Amino acid sequence: MGPRGAAFSGSAPLGSGRSHRIAMLLENERYPQDTRVRHEAESLVAAGHRVTVIAPRGQEQARVETIDGVIARRYRLPVASGGLRELLIEYAVAHVQLFARGLRELFAGATVVHLHNPPDTLFPLGLVARALGRRVVFDHHDLAPELFRQKFGPSRLEAVLSAAELASLRSADAVIVTNHSARERALARGVSPARVAVVRNGPRAATLSHSVDQRPGALRDPRLLFVGELEPQDGVMAFPRILSLLRDEHGLGEARLTVIGDGSCRAPLERALAAAGLADRVRFTGWVAHRLVPGLLAEGDICVDPAICDEKNHRSTATKTAEYLGAGRPAVSYDVVETRRTAEDAAAYAPCHDERGFAALIAELAGDPERRRDLGERALARASELVWEHSETALVSSYARL
Repeated sequence: MGPRGAAFSGSAPLGSGRSHRIAMLLENERYPQDTRVRHEAESLVAAGHRVTVIAPRGQEQARVETIDGVIARRYRLPVASGGLRELLIEYAVAHVQLFARGLRELFAGATVVHLHNPPDTLFPLGLVARALGRRVVFDHHDLAPELFRQKFGPSRLEAVLSAAELASLRSADAVIVTNHSARERALARGVSPARVAVVRNGPRAATLSHSVDQRPGALRDPRLLFVGELEPQDGVMAFPRILSLLRDEHGLGEARLTVIGDGSCRAPLERALAAAGLADRVRFTGWVAHRLVPGLLAEGDICVDPAICDEKNHRSTATKTAEYLGAGRPAVSYDVVETRRTAEDAAAYAPCHDERGFAALIAELAGDPERRRDLGERALARASELVWEHSETALVSSYARL
């Protein structure tokens, strides 16, 4: 992997506003494993701010450490098995930890509280910050009501989550969103356009592939790659069916899949693969250091994203989409609105919910080296437009206006 985009070789531009002491609160991922949070924190440090990230503590992680200028303070969380009861317990523990530690940061001099969702229920700490004359940033990663519905089905709790989202949006001095669908959501809920900034997920310019490297000819043993969480909304339980279709309908019984990531669906997915006689065709790496991801992507022929077509996914931008583009790899996805907006013509799209069509696109790419190369070249061209450094400018500018 080589550098690309020399215009971004320097450090982040300093904002014209004052330097802030920022307390970032994170519940649903560890730090620095959360790519978006890591990029934001490092960019804000480079822009002259002091950043502390309060996040869950993983195994073998230090309670407190400084990583690339960012102070990470971690707390323990119970491990949720995926059920609603376990999730509520996790959230209850997280809220106690985050509120206590957030208040400690405010009383120690933090001038900005930066709330990462989900959940959307951290806004009371933002109200305390505003009462103390501090600033509040709401970082809208996911549509929490739709995410809840994906996992647990319709529930009266959706109304509570919708109200919490509204409170989070309206109580913030600045709202940061991942795409224009989320911006439209914020505007529809009464947030002033001047307070909303689109800060897309994207790879750093230095991590982009220098060229499209691929195995030649038609592939009888395509190497497939998936990066990300293994949760119901990510569509990963379709992998046994897709691999079976490649074997039974396209003669690609030697196809192999590498899964980089983890989540609540891993155990049931492993069982389903074993039941289908496909366990030896899939390698699970678990979570790996982010610096290793580009190298793993370079080993693959075709990247896949089987995220289901629903309201939440249509409005969400997956980090993996930009990572696939940055690796210069052809990718297959369902025709999800924000995935298409992100990748444009640099990916192949199957009709929503059509597993047979999804598998057919993989087989088509495996047999057509020119098409693979064309998509790879389009991917690199599109990735250069989506590198983190473009988003960094929007982020730092948003802080300069606080």
